Amino acid sequence: MSSVVYQVANLPGIMALPYLVGGILVVILLQFLFKRLFYPRPLPGIPYDKEAAERFTGDLPNITAAYKELTEWSYPLGRRSLKYGSPIHQVFMNPFVGPYLVIDDPREVSDLALRRSKEFDRNTSAGIWQTLIPHSTIAQATTPEWKVQRKIWQDTMHPDFLRRVVSKNIYAAAHDLTKLWEVRCSQSRGRPFDVSSDFSFAALDAIWTVTFGERLDLVNAQTRMIETGKKVNTKGLDMHTTVQYINKLAKTWRGSLWPALTRWRLKRSSEYRRYAEVKDREIDRILLDASARFQRVLDGSGDGEEHDTCAMDLVLRRNMLAAQKAGKPVPDPTKDEKLRDELLLFIYAGHDTTSTSMQWFVKLMSNNQEAQTKLRDALRSAFPGDSLPDVMDLLTKDVPYLNATIEETLRCGGVVGRLLRVALTDTELFGHKIPAGTEVAAITATRWHPPPVPEERRSATSRAAAEKAGWTDWTCKPNAQDLDRFVPERWFRLDGNGKEVFDANALPQNAFGGGTRGCFGKRLGMMELRIMITLIVMSFKFLPVPSELNSFQANEELLRPPRQCFVKLEAA
Repeated sequence: MSSVVYQVANLPGIMALPYLVGGILVVILLQFLFKRLFYPRPLPGIPYDKEAAERFTGDLPNITAAYKELTEWSYPLGRRSLKYGSPIHQVFMNPFVGPYLVIDDPREVSDLALRRSKEFDRNTSAGIWQTLIPHSTIAQATTPEWKVQRKIWQDTMHPDFLRRVVSKNIYAAAHDLTKLWEVRCSQSRGRPFDVSSDFSFAALDAIWTVTFGERLDLVNAQTRMIETGKKVNTKGLDMHTTVQYINKLAKTWRGSLWPALTRWRLKRSSEYRRYAEVKDREIDRILLDASARFQRVLDGSGDGEEHDTCAMDLVLRRNMLAAQKAGKPVPDPTKDEKLRDELLLFIYAGHDTTSTSMQWFVKLMSNNQEAQTKLRDALRSAFPGDSLPDVMDLLTKDVPYLNATIEETLRCGGVVGRLLRVALTDTELFGHKIPAGTEVAAITATRWHPPPVPEERRSATSRAAAEKAGWTDWTCKPNAQDLDRFVPERWFRLDGNGKEVFDANALPQNAFGGGTRGCFGKRLGMMELRIMITLIVMSFKFLPVPSELNSFQANEELLRPPRQCFVKLEAA
């Protein structure tokens, strides 16, 4: 009797047991599926952080913590290769995508950009450019339509257009900067002062005039403000704030688990709406004014080429002329999304790159007095006399030490920390199988020796290029030692007569990328650096600044500007 009572009393527990076991199995199954779907899945054979692979958030917490401490992430991420002893490693950026490959090998980075465009294209997944200017070439994959759009703009980088139209505007902005610094020097009483904003204003003055043919006068407004002690209102300040918004966007993406959601939310914010309102209002005004001007020109005789005063004029005039010859209505340029976004790309890409490069340049000059003296002596030898050279002399005279200084500044500054690519097909990197769709960050730096790589592990195109050039291991060359030092002389070689000549290929240099998706504005950028450097070095001496104002730490946003950019000047 008692046993029967016992069985009846425990009947609910016995009946619940299958549910309990089933519940446990469901939890285990869900956990298994969650890990399979969202936890990092490393590619075989490629080094990675084992602890990060066991976290839902992968490497993101470590990268975010490192950024908070160092305010940069490209170089720290790239230098992980030294810890792994491998030129390639993988990181896990968020749970919704596969591994993110990091390549730290200048030779292979160059090969990937120059010769493997059928295997790797620019990464156009949702990001900054896709948010701000989605119809520009930088935001698109390499398609036939992309090539047509790029071709429309190619003459804006033609040497004749740059020399005839662009150079004088850059020269004017650089000359305004020297005048601003004369005023700053007179009031600084020998104390160092911050010039990061000065370069930002001068670069925007230059590229705005190059793109749209009108002046913002940002630098001159600063000069008047210092001289009068009163704030000078100019529309240029609104546009400068708008252009700088892109760097704020760069910070919103870093540390985001779901970039697409971040993008969606950001475009609905009041700050983004203010940015878009200012940008659209100014672009519409400029395009309508130019369209009306060219309509009057085209109603007359000729094709109006003599009226091209900027990049916009060149492209807009040709579009209108083509429509006129085809018997079609002249298109409304404010409705042309590709035209609008490409014009803005000119501004974004041409402003920050020049400003950031110049910030690193003056820091390097202040900290390398011997190199600064050699550069100034070379410029004075090339351009004798008491006055600054005119723009045509400056562009036509070959100054090897100036060329070497620019290359060494680009190498040491590392303005663009990485090239972003995506695998278009199943392929290989250093002998490792890489599936289609894998995202790649190729570190542009030539600042340290990467881990050695057996030649047979390199790509066939890399080996063929090296054999054709008779190229030995670049890390063993005398000019590739002490890469943490600023040495312009490393860009010289001896020619057949034993004379030192400038050699742009003395070291791997990936500052502008290369190949089909290389920097479209390289010629313009190099012209800007050449003009600005010549004028400021011939006008001023950059004296050493105190250590507390001389940090070489970067503050990486979209690019890698220095955290501090102070100068102490005296007339040269």
